[in-house]
Amino acid sequence: MKIIILAVCLLITVHINSQSVLTLGSSTSMGVLTGSNLCVNIIGGTGILYGGGSICGGLVAIETVLAEIPDKFELSQNYPNPFNPVTNIKIRLPETGMVNLIVFDVAGKFVASLVSGELSAGVYNVGFDASVLSSGTYFYRIEAGDFTDVKKMVLLK
Repeated sequence: MKIIILAVCLLITVHINSQSVLTLGSSTSMGVLTGSNLCVNIIGGTGILYGGGSICGGLVAIETVLAEIPDKFELSQNYPNPFNPVTNIKIRLPETGMVNLIVFDVAGKFVASLVSGELSAGVYNVGFDASVLSSGTYFYRIEAGDFTDVKKMVLLK
């Protein structure tokens, strides 16, 4: 009996910690049911997420701006700023590595993950669509290697 319970617990643990990838074609929509949670990063695309559940993450487009390799890390001020509802954030990476670019509110609450993964050295423009957020002041922080920087942005609707 103990072996069966342990096997069921392992199956449940694996299921809870698993991730799924869903790729939608153009002109395809996806709804979020009331009470549901949807965490997304849409990379290299655009679209609208709608529904009654909570949505974490944001619509993100990552575009390589320059093929040249910069000599230092840099997190640029977003533009436009203030913005409604889309803004762009340029990042310069002198080396390949893990990059985290997150957005949080004035209370320090996590709002969105714009980049979370390995990027090659180069200059990138990260587009952020804040349609699902309220007007206000937000901060974005990059962590890349030993480099960390924070900037402020203002969403006006």
